[in-house]
Amino acid sequence: MRSAERPMVLSGRLFPDGSPTQIEVVDGLIQSVKSADALDEPDGTERWIVSGFFDLQVNGSMGRSFAAPQLCIEDVEFIARAVLKTGVTRLLPTVVSADLDVLTHQLSVIAEAMERSPLAAAMCPGIHIEGPFIHPDDGPRGAHRRQYVRDPSIADYERLQTASRGRVVMLTLAPERPGGIELIRHVSAQGVVVGLGHHRADAESLEEAVVAGARISTHLGNGADAMLPRLHGNYIWQQLGEDRLWASFIADGHHLPAAALRCMLRAKTLARSVLVTDANELAGMPPGRYSHHGSEVELTADGRITIPGTPYLAGSAASMPLLIGRAVADAGLTLTEAVNLATRQPEAIMRNHVTGGSLEAGQPANLVELTWRPHEATIDVHRAVIGPFSAAVAC
Repeated sequence: MRSAERPMVLSGRLFPDGSPTQIEVVDGLIQSVKSADALDEPDGTERWIVSGFFDLQVNGSMGRSFAAPQLCIEDVEFIARAVLKTGVTRLLPTVVSADLDVLTHQLSVIAEAMERSPLAAAMCPGIHIEGPFIHPDDGPRGAHRRQYVRDPSIADYERLQTASRGRVVMLTLAPERPGGIELIRHVSAQGVVVGLGHHRADAESLEEAVVAGARISTHLGNGADAMLPRLHGNYIWQQLGEDRLWASFIADGHHLPAAALRCMLRAKTLARSVLVTDANELAGMPPGRYSHHGSEVELTADGRITIPGTPYLAGSAASMPLLIGRAVADAGLTLTEAVNLATRQPEAIMRNHVTGGSLEAGQPANLVELTWRPHEATIDVHRAVIGPFSAAVAC
């Protein structure tokens, strides 16, 4: 991780139309965009230049977590550097259900990092709070710790927003809990994106939530009951059929089987869908057993995190390149369609808090140079650039 060299030259097929292109970056700005005569593409590969990936839900990476009780500014920078190497140039640091004093500490540290660290300022347009205002029961609660779950409260939310210095831009909650609709209305009026997640909402509560301002279903299909009615009273079906709601998906092959992902994307359409990793501190770590929130979990070689001896997931170790590849392989998307779900779509849902930019001369650099292997549906990131910061990855 280092400041960008001068000049930095990237070559590849330009997203989204695929025309051979060479881009020169100087001092964090795109200096020129020119046609390239030829590209270095070994057999079975394609070289691409795409917009930087934008992940709305990152809990940690490479052994460090935004949920750490003693989170410090160096941890925030470390996680940002780690995800930049995966092509994620912007992220929402995500904190999860915890004691309010711990949450206020975490939020204040992330906010301070965004103010003091140029890297964090460049990569983090805001913060995502997932919980503690979620359903307390097993199933919808997911991996959140029950003792920290509480009913939605405007006063508690304002305490958290104050600790973040106004930098919370997304809140995931359960709308059916007492105070849920009032909090959605309050938060939405501030321009904060409200996600519905870790809930057990019925049709009436979902309708009230949408009318109050809820915008998206958070990691739809996960953080839910293991057993649901086949048709009637099934809150996943109800959210899929609600055209006023977007949805985010953890398309890692573990959280959503291929057939489920295909159906969900077709129901929501690509215009209302977003890819998120929901990655925790085990992302990028070798397989093995680890302590996660005080419990033992197992990370397998294929990237699945489970409670040992059970089939239950205990978080995500996904990367955005993995999700893009799985969206192509499992859902039949084109590469550009899948990349769009990781770039322009999160920009669109967060339009009040970010500017999209473009891969054009004079624009701030926000791009990724990668190799795509169509037959394997895999991505190797070579270089990610956001403003004056870059990460080159040895492949």
